[in-house]
Order: sequence, then structure tokens, then C-alpha cells
Amino acid sequence: MLRDAFKFMWFDKAKMFGILFGMVLSVFLVGQQVMICFSLLGSTVSLATYNENYIWVVSPKSKQVTDLPALDMRIGRSLMSVKGVAEVHPIIFSGASMKLPDGKQFPVTLIGTRAPTFAGGPWNVQSGNPFDMLQSGGIFIDQSNTEFGDLIRMGDQIELNGIRTPVVGLTDRTEGLGASYAFASIEKARAITKFPVTEASAFLVERDTAYTPAEVVSAVNRVIPDIKALTGSQFRKNSLTYFATSSGIVASFGLLVVFAVITGFSIVGLTLYSAVSDRIKDYGTLKAIGANNGKIRKLILYQAAIYALVGFILAYLLLLFFIHATEGSLELNLTPGLTYALIGVTLLIAILGSLFGMRKIIKLEPAAVFR
Repeated sequence: MLRDAFKFMWFDKAKMFGILFGMVLSVFLVGQQVMICFSLLGSTVSLATYNENYIWVVSPKSKQVTDLPALDMRIGRSLMSVKGVAEVHPIIFSGASMKLPDGKQFPVTLIGTRAPTFAGGPWNVQSGNPFDMLQSGGIFIDQSNTEFGDLIRMGDQIELNGIRTPVVGLTDRTEGLGASYAFASIEKARAITKFPVTEASAFLVERDTAYTPAEVVSAVNRVIPDIKALTGSQFRKNSLTYFATSSGIVASFGLLVVFAVITGFSIVGLTLYSAVSDRIKDYGTLKAIGANNGKIRKLILYQAAIYALVGFILAYLLLLFFIHATEGSLELNLTPGLTYALIGVTLLIAILGSLFGMRKIIKLEPAAVFR
């Protein structure tokens, strides 16, 4: 049966390649759009992702990781009295304008952290040592930024809000929402952004290992008023949910995915229907010599399975090439979950597309081919 299915496909090579083209195009576009969507969502919550091991204490008004209304620094001292809290690390999060030596200006988000742990960043360090931020009052900046990454070198003197600052370290893919992250000591960040010394954007809490994260979060929320404590994983999840439902990113890419599936289904279905129509006499002859509708369905489904297998392999290879071609600007991942989803999409397009031709053959009367 498999050999017969392949012979039916090979009979009309033009339609065979047309069906494969529709299959590959649809699966590739679905995979591409989903990977880009996940990459963009991942970048918006990168601050939470790389600090997921801490308990976050933020303002009750905070809805996501880049929305951090200021808290009183006295809250940090109060946190140390809560059972289960081992260390408390304040961070500040504020926008700044960066001016390069050639006069070009770019927006950055400055994150101020405290030695010696530098909880909050920098992460993905490519060059430099975070302690250099203390000695020279310098900053870490993202070298992979598509706008200014190629213009910055270690030791360059740049201006942040008019204050000359040396570049003492480089990070890779530390991007936020609409701007790259730069990192400085908390004292330097306060001086650059004029952030009050009596306030912090958030507190990152290290817990005593004798207590679970849930126990510490519950204790903090119970003891200290006018704050919100969450585990790092919960804060990341809440932030992802916020961006997914409020930013339009998921809706936009989701619509593109739906159109890609419809396009593939239309191309495969109509082309396969045309191929079946061209060979209607052959299918009718099979029915005339004793093949029942079950065998005819199986023959068409075998063809759909071959198209699905070959189409998925070609689309998967194209996705791997796309990931390699964009690795300098996008952080794309073809996860096992996405791979399984693409297999499902491929089978869905192939099976639904085959129903057009299958319906026509099942209704065919064997005697009609001899008229």
C-alpha cells in the first residue's frame, strides 16, 4: 500500500512538489512565528528569569518585572527581622539616556545592584568583573544590542544622563522591554538617575534554607504591610501573563500562526483534491476491481502521511537554518514542546487536506469510469 501511495504521488510531480511546498511553508511559518514570540516574551521578563532564585519584594502596585514603583529603604531593614530571611538585596531600576563618544544617543535601563553578591545583575557577563564597577564607577553594557553593540568597547568613556562613565564590562543579550539593560553599582546608579537614597525599586530576598520559599513569602506578606512578596518563579510567571495578555504580542503572532495554518491547509487540500481528480479513473478502477472505501481511504491517508513526513523534515531543517542565521540578534529555541506541536500541525494539515480528495473518491461510482 505504501508503494502504491508513492506511485500515485510520483505520477504528477508538479502537484507533488506543490503540496510539499504548501506543507513546508506552513510548518516553517508556524515554527518561526512561535519562536520569535517566545523570544520577545522572554526578553521582556529577563530580569525576573535571571533572578528567579530570589524572593521578590515589590510594591503592591507592581504588575510585572519592569513595573517597579519605589519602596522605602526601611522595608529592607524590616525584612531582616522576618523569620526565614537570610539576606536582603536592594536594587534600583530606572531609565537613562546614553551618549556615545560619536554623539549618538540611545535609551537604556540602568539597574543598580549592591556588592558583593550583585543580586539583580549583571548576568550573561562576557567581559569584565562586576567588582570593577566599584573601583572605577563604571558600568556593564550589552554588546549584542543591534543599535549600539558594535560601537562599544571595553574602556570606552560614555555619558549616562550627562555623567561620564567608563565601560568596565560587557554582557550578552540583556534586553528589557524596548531598551537594553545597563548595570552599575547601586551608588553609581543613584548618582546617574538621581534616584533617592531613601528608596529602592525592589528587594531581592535570600531565604534561610531551613524554610521553603512559600513559607518565607507568606511570612513577609503577613508581617510587613504595603508590599507584595512573591517567589521568583511566580513573579516571572505573573510578568509573562501580563505581557502575553496586555502587550498584544501573543495576539499578533497568534494571528500570523492561524493564517499560516490556513494557508498550508488551503494549498495542500486544493492541490491534493486536484491530484485526485486527475486520477479519478485510476481510483474508480480500483473500486471496480474490488477495493472498498476503506482501502481507498487508506491509500489517500498513506499519501498524506508521506507528505507530512517529508514536509516536516524539510521545514525542521529550514527552522534550524533560521536559528543559526539569526543567532546574533535573536535568541531562538526549538524546544521539544514546540517540536511536538509542529508535528501535530503537520499531521493536522495533511489529514484535513486529504479529506477533500477522499470525499470525492468515496462518492465515486465504479461504473462511472467506464462511461
